[in-house]
Amino acid sequence: MSQDLVGEDFAKQFGLDAVPEGVRRVTELVASQNASTEEIAKIISQDKELTARVLRAANPRAEDECDYTITTVDAAVMRSGIGGAILVAMSGPLIRAIGKTFETMLARPIESVPARSLAAFTEEHIAAEVAFAGKAVGSVQIRLEKPTARLFGAAMVGLAPEDFENEDELTDVLGELANIIVGNFKSNLCDAGLTCKLSPPVIAKTNDSKLRSQEGGLAERIGFVSGDVHFFVDVCVNPWSQA
Repeated sequence: MSQDLVGEDFAKQFGLDAVPEGVRRVTELVASQNASTEEIAKIISQDKELTARVLRAANPRAEDECDYTITTVDAAVMRSGIGGAILVAMSGPLIRAIGKTFETMLARPIESVPARSLAAFTEEHIAAEVAFAGKAVGSVQIRLEKPTARLFGAAMVGLAPEDFENEDELTDVLGELANIIVGNFKSNLCDAGLTCKLSPPVIAKTNDSKLRSQEGGLAERIGFVSGDVHFFVDVCVNPWSQA
């Protein structure tokens, strides 16, 4: 996949949505490095979806809105900080990109859920990671158990899971899947002025399920359910890189 695909060109090629206006405005403001929490909160308050995501992030233990102890965007941004605001803002397009990818490439419905609601991986699993660097630095990791990886990989190449055993082919397919998903995330960053480039995907087996953070930035783990399987996507970003 070309590393030069950015912005709307990337979105159009893969049938993905361009970054929403509210997300773009928040990211542009954060990229300027002199934004105040009041300015960020004002823009977020004008976008219903962003408002809902920021309030959910600021009330991580709440089961529903009735349990929220932080009920205003201003208070939520003060708690999460500007870095937290951009992470929440960019997670929305990432979730939509993952949903669109699974719908168009794998023909599977998918739902995002709080990561804490899913069983954590305690055994060896597969992590497909793509890092990015530039005005923003960070990475996105897709974490799957091996049977799930084989199921998705087989769907991408049109085989039955039991016929998809070649480790090299699985690595290639997971790398392409990660490139498409993270490429859309990168295009959203670039649209908002945080230009960056992707590294080649790295596919590895690991027993370490700890959420890694980016120095100077923040990290979030998002859970996904597709049928009777689930997986996680870890995203970490520092929007203030001096690169």
